[in-house]
Amino acid sequence: MFPATIKYLIPLLILFYFDQAGAQTTDRILLEVGNSRHEFGDYKGAIEAFTLAIEMNPRFALAHNNRGITRSTTGDDQGAIEDFTRAIEINENYIHAWLNRAASRYNTEDWYGAIEDYGRVIELDPENPLGWYGRGISHLQIRYFVGACPDLQKALELGYHIAQDLLEEHCR
Repeated sequence: MFPATIKYLIPLLILFYFDQAGAQTTDRILLEVGNSRHEFGDYKGAIEAFTLAIEMNPRFALAHNNRGITRSTTGDDQGAIEDFTRAIEINENYIHAWLNRAASRYNTEDWYGAIEDYGRVIELDPENPLGWYGRGISHLQIRYFVGACPDLQKALELGYHIAQDLLEEHCR
């Protein structure tokens, strides 16, 4: 469906998008190419597109975040953490990058880093159940039930019902 490498696809997409969207910028076009490639399971092509978007606009936080998501999907959580960190450096209130970095830190068993990042998510959005749940399960990993149980309870109160089983198992 897609050409073997993205370099052959870029000129065609640029022409198409400029015809369709007028002032669409090339870095945004590359972002969309990366998103599409990711969705179709072409992770190598997605990383290539996001990298080109970042080369064109190094302060494009969304491209860093999305490349991080793709890297995490392929098991490269260290590379993903680097991308999420860069997105956070560009925009310290970018909640999705905080959530994504927390998840990658959790995946690499950096429990304390995950707790810190989920805590930042909660600071930015106290009604975010993923922040509470993520911090709760990170606390469970270090056997800190005093932190885990209230976090899981809050996640449940915010409608994240997956927390119920963990609450019943660990927080009597």
